[in-house]
Amino acid sequence: MAGPAGRPPDGDADYRVGMENYAEAAEAASLLGLAVERLRAVPFGTVVTVGEGEPHARLVQHLAVEEDGTVWVGASPRSRKVADVRRDPRVAYAVEDRDAFGYVTAQADAEIVDDPRERARRWEEGLAAFFPAGPHGDDFVLLRLVPYRVEVMDFARGVHPDPYGLVPAVIERTADGRWARRPAQRD
Repeated sequence: MAGPAGRPPDGDADYRVGMENYAEAAEAASLLGLAVERLRAVPFGTVVTVGEGEPHARLVQHLAVEEDGTVWVGASPRSRKVADVRRDPRVAYAVEDRDAFGYVTAQADAEIVDDPRERARRWEEGLAAFFPAGPHGDDFVLLRLVPYRVEVMDFARGVHPDPYGLVPAVIERTADGRWARRPAQRD
């Protein structure tokens, strides 16, 4: 016997689980959207790499943020951050948005991209001061940071799990590439 609008009766466990999964997916998508919005609004962030057993942090300006949260950063192929990524592609990228009293931190796998077309596509004229040979010179590569875990805190929008703001909202990329909400934990 079917319920309203041809749906299974309210007591159907599969229906409830399906709706819970839909709600969780919608919440994860909303958090990812907020993270992308914040990343795009704040052009400077801190990228942290792992280098010879020690973390290395530096301020960078990202060049682009894609809908899935992928962040693009320009770098010298001879820089410490590129050497670190060659050894260990795990990075963290964080931005602070003071207007929202919030932040976004992405744990990501970094890839060094040396494709001339991609470098030209991502090039911004302000980079010439750092990379005088331009997008086709041998002193410029891209780092593509593909996030697998994202933390979001945004007091302006009420994104702070209870109790009030002690831990961030967290999403993680699943094995099939979708984003899922994860419980926030204190470390």
